[in-house]
Amino acid sequence: MTTQVSAYISSETKANMEHYSATYGVKKGYLIENALNHYLQALYEIPEEFIIPSQLVLSQESFDRVVDMMENPPEPTQALIDLMNRKDD
Repeated sequence: MTTQVSAYISSETKANMEHYSATYGVKKGYLIENALNHYLQALYEIPEEFIIPSQLVLSQESFDRVVDMMENPPEPTQALIDLMNRKDD
């Protein structure tokens, strides 16, 4: 049995889905159901703390702090310098 669902998605996601569907001849309904099943399976198998959201929502205060750090980056710590200088054997 199948049922219909409705969702709002970004224009970019819709364009990507339509491009993939047209390129590979996959029906959009199949693509959506398959992607959703894979995502849900990952949620069952991967501990929640390892799931990284595809989008981050920041408060205005947090956004301002990020912008400030990008415009005025802090000096690197010694640990960062050591990490960047490390040579893999």
